[in-house]
Amino acid sequence: MKDKLKKAVILLIWLGLWQITALFVSNPIYFATPVETLRELFVKLREAAFWQSLLGSLLRILGGFFAASFLAFMLAFAVQRYGWLKEFLAPFVSFLKSVPVTAVAVILLIWWGPRYLVLCISLMVVFPNIYSNMQTGLSHADKELLEMAAVFRLRPIDRFLWICRPAYLPYLHSAVSVSLGMCFKSGIAAEIIGLPEFSIGERLYRDKIYLNTAGVFAWVIVILLLSSLTERLIMRLLKLLSKFPAPCLRPETCGGEGDALNTGASFTDGLPEGYTLYAERIVKSYEGRTLVDTEVKLKAGKIAYLKAPSGEGKSTLLGMLAGTVIPDRGSVAAGRLSMVFQEDRLVESANALRNLKLAGCTGDLAAEVRKLLPERTLMLPASELSGGERRRVAVMRALLHPSDAVIMDEAFTGLDEETKQKTLDWIRLKLEGRSLLFASHGTEAELFYDAEEIMLNADPGNADDKGVSEGGVKAEGE
Repeated sequence: MKDKLKKAVILLIWLGLWQITALFVSNPIYFATPVETLRELFVKLREAAFWQSLLGSLLRILGGFFAASFLAFMLAFAVQRYGWLKEFLAPFVSFLKSVPVTAVAVILLIWWGPRYLVLCISLMVVFPNIYSNMQTGLSHADKELLEMAAVFRLRPIDRFLWICRPAYLPYLHSAVSVSLGMCFKSGIAAEIIGLPEFSIGERLYRDKIYLNTAGVFAWVIVILLLSSLTERLIMRLLKLLSKFPAPCLRPETCGGEGDALNTGASFTDGLPEGYTLYAERIVKSYEGRTLVDTEVKLKAGKIAYLKAPSGEGKSTLLGMLAGTVIPDRGSVAAGRLSMVFQEDRLVESANALRNLKLAGCTGDLAAEVRKLLPERTLMLPASELSGGERRRVAVMRALLHPSDAVIMDEAFTGLDEETKQKTLDWIRLKLEGRSLLFASHGTEAELFYDAEEIMLNADPGNADDKGVSEGGVKAEGE
């Protein structure tokens, strides 16, 4: 209430200044009073031509705005995917930013007349702003979530809604707010130049010719109100779109077997029969230091582990196997993969069930979540879960995904001994004959009694049945 009263007082002060200025000028041809302007506005409101002009201008201006927004939106995504396109479009964007609107308006009048003038001018003014803001927003998309999306093969629509949208939405809101005002100003100016039939610009120009200053002021008020109301409506629409779909799934919607939305990462070219993961002499170096130089050949149902201190290359090797890190040399072939990353990499606004659904997990998800998480967490977004709860969601995502091999990078980080054992028992139950490769710098390797060790820097030339086995795997009991 105080804010509304404050705004009303400010408005009255400005109206008072307007009235004082009009009395000081004392010439209605030069400066109309607020009363004269209001009277002229009410006269126009009763005319059918007023509403026809209002609708005509609104359609032209918003047509240009939405056309520019759509074009900027699509090209920003295309540039994000194809880097070369940014340089190709740079001269065109620079031209739109710097060229005078009036010069373009004159050229367009020569080419097409006034018919498409307003639409083109509105598009020209709006496009660079939204395109630049969208590019900036998309560049801030969470890289770790994008890697997660690549491993779990999230559908393009899910990547767009849950990873890209939170990144670009604040920038889009800012761009739309600024661009709408610019669009109305440039659109009306284009109408005054081109004088298309049934337009605000044409009516405003006519009042100017007849020295109807009160009429000109009335049209200015109409333009301001129209711009403000349109901006509020579009911004509200953006807010509604940002809340769809609901981030928190209800437990009753996640029962039954269901169908997998995604099939998991798959690089099956060259994968020998019986293997789920096959990497031949993959090498990765950083700053002249070789972190990884090994082979990994994992058959279905086998469990293997990497054990090394932090920073020794465990995550690098797992990243190469999952396809998120490109090896310097060597090749990787794999079946469908799922992964527990070193970080949780959850969609923060989504609850556990939605995170599992996005990754294409199958089964009675609500029942599985209840086995490892308290009931109260089912409807909480990931951002409100504790570190241990988030970790368990990440583990469930990898194990409930229909994969051939599961990769786990420090999966038990942040879990106490009791929770760790409970999670481990659940993992054993859910492996169901799949192969498992996990990294550890602690004692987790001992939890899987039948696990074999993979060396980060193995010498395949010295491998034999008694020493280091095929793929740098150290046989149990050595």
